[in-house]
Amino acid sequence: MVDSRKLYIDSMKKKFQEKPEDKKTQFYNYGTWKQSKSKSKFVESSKKISAERGIPGYNPDVGLAQGQRLLMPYQLSHTDYIVDMDDIHFMNNAAMQQLWDDIRRTVIVGMDMAHNILEKRLGKEVTPETINHYMELINHTMPGGAVIQEHMCEVNPELATDCYVKIFTGDDELADQLDNRFLIDINKEFPEDQAQQIKENIGKSTYQVVRVPTLVGRVCDGGTISRWSGMQIGMTMMGAYNMAAGEAATADFSYAAKHASVINMGSFMPARRARANNEPGGIPFGVMADCVQSSRLYPDDPGRHTLEAIAAGAVVYDQIYLGSYMSGGVGFTQYASATYTDNILEDFIYYGIDYIKDKYGDFCAAPTTKDEIEKISTDIGVYCLETYEKYPTVMESHFGGSQRAACISAASGCATAMATGSAQAGSNAWYHSMILHKEEMGRLGFYGYDLQDMCGSSNTFSFRSDEGLPFEMRGPNYPNYAMNVGHMSAYTGIATAPHAARGDAWTLSPIIKVAFADKHLNFDFGHVTDCYGKGCMKEFMPAGERDAIIP
Repeated sequence: MVDSRKLYIDSMKKKFQEKPEDKKTQFYNYGTWKQSKSKSKFVESSKKISAERGIPGYNPDVGLAQGQRLLMPYQLSHTDYIVDMDDIHFMNNAAMQQLWDDIRRTVIVGMDMAHNILEKRLGKEVTPETINHYMELINHTMPGGAVIQEHMCEVNPELATDCYVKIFTGDDELADQLDNRFLIDINKEFPEDQAQQIKENIGKSTYQVVRVPTLVGRVCDGGTISRWSGMQIGMTMMGAYNMAAGEAATADFSYAAKHASVINMGSFMPARRARANNEPGGIPFGVMADCVQSSRLYPDDPGRHTLEAIAAGAVVYDQIYLGSYMSGGVGFTQYASATYTDNILEDFIYYGIDYIKDKYGDFCAAPTTKDEIEKISTDIGVYCLETYEKYPTVMESHFGGSQRAACISAASGCATAMATGSAQAGSNAWYHSMILHKEEMGRLGFYGYDLQDMCGSSNTFSFRSDEGLPFEMRGPNYPNYAMNVGHMSAYTGIATAPHAARGDAWTLSPIIKVAFADKHLNFDFGHVTDCYGKGCMKEFMPAGERDAIIP
């Protein structure tokens, strides 16, 4: 059996006065909320606010006494950032907000259909020069500029500095003739083998990547993002190719720009959840995985890419979607943050990687059988359970049963997915690990937490339309998945893991993968937890600020 790297030991030493293996601690003598620098600052700020407006505000003395136990700091995994707990709430972290903003404000629109309309229906020529001219116009109109109408209200460019449109193609000959200011160059952004995979899949097709202003998503919603993009693209096509606004073909452009050629980041939500596209509940796990860029920057480290995808999923799915869209308020942050802090899941994942290499010799070499899935998930799950028992500080860091259940099952699921090369097998391992954990501990987490984990095994390998999809295509819209925090971040990791292990250039879509290989994005999708750390330290500069229109 492989030896554990115990990556969490240093984090435990920084968090607690006690040794990682100590079994006793103290309570009620930490100074209540005053032990926290951030909470102490909140109290002072609230006093000033209350005095100015005449209405009481934040006051931790009026609720259940906080700080009866140590209010722990957290180390962001695979970084040196040690941060206050309050700083990983998305409301207090500009980087986490920008992560979601940059996903929501992205729309990808294929250009082939529009070019076919121009050439075959209208007899106009489409060349690299006309495409470059179009790209220059669209970067005027997308931030809110007028192009074919006069006497129009336009948007102050200072409010849309983050808005632009780029282009990419799998055709090297065309790419060489496109304006570099607008081009996402696949050959430059990806390792050679990944670039070749992507270009072979995309072929000669051409796509434009639209970044709508952050402010649009904040004032309106994800559905507006898509409509904003479609309207500006339609107007720009008419302007770039000298078309009359009343031509019948304009309807075809509108259909292509708003529907037929559009790739949104998220699908429509069902009526009971009432959200348009490009909202977090509609984002498949494979799409979230492809937004994250670690695999092209660290192609030989599938563990890192898996963990970074989990970290992105934790904020968007668990903290923002389940924690606010679906429930509101506070309380969900620390359930989700267990997956990307203190190097605990980090250790579990890399233990699994060492286990795979020791037992099978390489990734994706294990047989995809029920017995093998149970064997892998049991071995990894037992290691994780023993870690919590051996190191009480690790147990205290993951103080909730649901945190431990999620991290144990994430490790089992990701390891099984890497070993077999199958996300479906990884999903089944997740559920098996949950059963193992419940057998060991007697429960998993708060009430209702068991539901999807008890019924999940029955539909893991089902592809019936109402019960199953390939795991990479599932998301919060999937039946039973939109209930419990701590699940969907790990599901993102399980979808990511087999592809990262196999060396695939993408998880679900090469188009989305390329769209986020973009150095002009405010959030660095290649270094997710590092960005979170900058947000915690107030070092991250977000988009969508309103300085240009405020006193």
